[in-house]
Amino acid sequence: PRTCGAPHAAASAGHDAMRGAAHLLTWHARRLTEKAKAPVWSAVWSNVQRRYGPEKFPSCDEFLRSSTDIYKYLQRELLAAENTRHLEDLCTEEMWPIIRATGVDYEKVRRQLGADECWIDWKSTEAFICSLGPPEAPPTSAAKAGEVGPGELEVAPGLEVVAGTRFFSVMSMSFAPDKVRHGIDDVIFKSAWDPDIGVRQWKIAYIGGPVQPPE
Repeated sequence: PRTCGAPHAAASAGHDAMRGAAHLLTWHARRLTEKAKAPVWSAVWSNVQRRYGPEKFPSCDEFLRSSTDIYKYLQRELLAAENTRHLEDLCTEEMWPIIRATGVDYEKVRRQLGADECWIDWKSTEAFICSLGPPEAPPTSAAKAGEVGPGELEVAPGLEVVAGTRFFSVMSMSFAPDKVRHGIDDVIFKSAWDPDIGVRQWKIAYIGGPVQPPE
């Protein structure tokens, strides 16, 4: 049995190594693609901010900083917090059950190691804009008649703003420091749009990855 098992184990290890190498190549290729697209997204974002005004719509850099803080805070709390109820306000109503269930998935790890021993060692985190849906009002009769320009349209009530961030992270878990993971996560944020103050509060509407790191 040993002689039969050894080749199988070697083949399995070789397959895992190939998967890991392929994932790393994909991770770097996608990261370079996002870096190349970043100036375009920045220009699009700046146009939207100019349309609605900086007091109502944040700058691209400000949004990326805020979304990165929320992303890392969420990941940290899901791993370590015994009770995740305080995260509910960060999520849309539809997303909250998924976030809550993710926190429950780490319960076994917390029981074994203790919450104080469950943390994430972030090696690096880069964020790029991957989607943007500004509030748009339906054309008014005056606009249809050509009496006002597109920038003068009033914002209809009940509208939302949607913006997405793609994160490229290198990290490891405290309980598995040798397993460094290269992950890609897309986080889509939504906010109600107030005609007077603009963006009210960004909430996570989706979190997932186009590429998941191999286990």
